[in-house]
Amino acid sequence: MIRAFVDRIETTDTERTLAVLLIRLPDGDYLQWLCPVEWLPPATREGDWLRVEFTQDRETQAKMRSEIESLLQELQGE
Repeated sequence: MIRAFVDRIETTDTERTLAVLLIRLPDGDYLQWLCPVEWLPPATREGDWLRVEFTQDRETQAKMRSEIESLLQELQGE
């Protein structure tokens, strides 16, 4: 699990709203992560702390692998 600080929320030139998340690295530096606000919990505001967890998506992985294999077979004329 990773903790991220919501540093600020910005609107881009294309009218997209992004949150600038800061993640502290082990060496003391910070990583900036631009994240669409719609990916965040409702009512997330500047100054909030978030917990971020990555999990494997085996279902999507299997689906994508199958689609790629089908496409390769089609391209090879099989």
